[in-house]
Amino acid sequence: MAKDKNSFILYTDQRGIFDKLSDEQAGKLIKHIYAYCCDENPESDFVTELAFESIKSALKRDLKK
Repeated sequence: MAKDKNSFILYTDQRGIFDKLSDEQAGKLIKHIYAYCCDENPESDFVTELAFESIKSALKRDLKK
């Protein structure tokens, strides 16, 4: 995501995404988020990728701030 960036923000309005996922799917999503933020170019299943899309937009927006 960004060199030397060591934090990111998840927002409470994103909770609905996690609430709709099973615990296993939510775990995959949070691991995907961490991998993305650590520049690991994660690949995942369709559900994780779909759930990640709106979170990714927020992460990119926050990076510009």
